[in-house]
Amino acid sequence: MSVQYEGDWTSNLVDYDVSGEFLASTFRDRRYFGLFALEVAESDYDDVIEIIREHESTVSIDIIEKYSVGGVDRLSATLLIRSQHFEYTPLQVLLHEGFIPLGGFGELHNGAESFDLLLTIREDLSEAVELLERFGPVKIEYVSSEFQRQTTPSVTQWTELFETVTPRRRKVLNKALEAGYFDIPRGSTLQEIADDLGIAKTTASQHLRKAEKDIMQFFIQYVNISAGKD
Repeated sequence: MSVQYEGDWTSNLVDYDVSGEFLASTFRDRRYFGLFALEVAESDYDDVIEIIREHESTVSIDIIEKYSVGGVDRLSATLLIRSQHFEYTPLQVLLHEGFIPLGGFGELHNGAESFDLLLTIREDLSEAVELLERFGPVKIEYVSSEFQRQTTPSVTQWTELFETVTPRRRKVLNKALEAGYFDIPRGSTLQEIADDLGIAKTTASQHLRKAEKDIMQFFIQYVNISAGKD
């Protein structure tokens, strides 16, 4: 379900092409600390940061990291937000009343905060709606009687994968992708990629195949888990 948290900076972003995920948060003595992963159109980035920074509840905002999302004119940033609230946030209310949000601390889409909740009885749904309505309009996105644990790579696993992609392998991968080597039909040959990089064809092939193998071995295990047992 989702809630338009009226008066909060999240609802002020409704007119922007922005989405995000709350990675972590804590709330104590009216002080809020949150780690927020933001994705936004590059042209809207400065305005979005300004809206968050200048909101009356915001104490400070630190940009931990910022980078371009390849080829789509979008930026991703991780923000550490400190703010002061005189009431619990939607997430804190849900936790205080015994609800179990799945998949983290909530997401942000179209200016609304959304949560996946694990409910044991249907009456709990009405109670959750009533609790969130104190913050603004509530929308039930979907209800499902099926449960499947979402298995995703941990930060450690992602880091280990990234470490296997050495600078040379990354250079060959980027060139191959840029040249359309993975397109159907291929936009470039391995020999052309090697020539552009000034290396032997066999060297380019080795870097490319080793990188492909490590990446595919990493992803296929999660593809299989997501598909379930056949």
